[in-house]
Amino acid sequence: MLFNAVGVLGMPRVNGAPGNYRPRLDFVAGLARVQADHRIGIPIRLASLTPPERNRLRYLTVFLLLSTIGCSQSPDSSTDNSTNQATSRADNAKQIDPAIPWGGLNMQTSGTPLDDAEQIVVLLHGYGSSGSDLVPLSDFIVGDSRAFVFPAGPVPLGDQRLAWGTNQAELDDAFNRLVALVRYTSKTYPNAEITVGGFSQGATLSSLLLTEASLPIRNLLLYSPANVLEPETIQSNANVEVLIAHGRQDEVLSFQDSADMNSMLKQQGIATNWQPFDGPHTITEEVLDATQRQLSP
Repeated sequence: MLFNAVGVLGMPRVNGAPGNYRPRLDFVAGLARVQADHRIGIPIRLASLTPPERNRLRYLTVFLLLSTIGCSQSPDSSTDNSTNQATSRADNAKQIDPAIPWGGLNMQTSGTPLDDAEQIVVLLHGYGSSGSDLVPLSDFIVGDSRAFVFPAGPVPLGDQRLAWGTNQAELDDAFNRLVALVRYTSKTYPNAEITVGGFSQGATLSSLLLTEASLPIRNLLLYSPANVLEPETIQSNANVEVLIAHGRQDEVLSFQDSADMNSMLKQQGIATNWQPFDGPHTITEEVLDATQRQLSP
C-alpha cells in the first residue's frame, strides 16, 4: 500500500532513485533555512530550494503521515492492512492514560478560561513551527465562552522548531497523545463542545481523528492538509463537521489532496465545509471568516 500511495503522488526520480524513493530522515536538518515556511501568513520560500529539494520537502511531509495509517507493509502483503491498522491505532491510543493532562504535551491557552468555556478549540501547528505559531488565530476567531488550546509538537528539530513526527514511531506517539488530549478535555470539561484542527502537518494529523469514532469532536478545522485517509478507515460521526481549506497555488501540499478529501468525506456521509482559495501554503482572512461562521452557528 505504501508504494502504491506514494506512486500516486507522481514523485519524479531523485538522484537516480525511482518514484517511491524513501527520503533520509536527516534531510530535515538540511531544511533549517526554510524554518519559517510553514508559518501562517508567510508564503513558502521555494525559490531558495532546488527542484529535488522541493520534491523531497513535499514527499517528506506526506510520507511521514502516510505511515500513521499503516501503509508500511509491502504491496504483496495479503493482510487486510487498513482494518488491522485501524484497530491497532485504537489499541495504541489506550496506552496513554487519558488522566494525564493534555496527553503529556506542552500547551498554551488563550480566550475564555477553560473552566468557563462552552467551546474548546484545539489547534496544532505545522511542521517546523512552534507551539505558539497559531496563537494569533484566537484573535480572529474569538467568541463568547470560547477557549483555545495550542499544543506543542513533541519532536524538537532545533532552533525552537517542532514537529509532530519525523518517523513512524514519533507520528504514532503524536497521534496517541492527540487522542488522549481529546479524551482528557472531554472528561475534564464535560460541558464544553470540542473542536480540533491545525495547519499543514498539524491538520493532517488532526484529520486522522476521523478514524476514532468514540471521540466527542464537534468540528474539525483542516488548513492545508495532506490527504492520508482511506474510505475504509473513516468512522462516520454524524455530529462532526469538517472544514477543509487549501490554496490552489500551494506548492508544499497538493490542493488536489484536500479536494479529494472533501469528496471522500461527503461520500462517507460526513458534513464538510469546503473552502478553496487562490493562494499558497497559508491561512487567509476569508478562511478565518468561514471558521468563525462554523464555530458560531
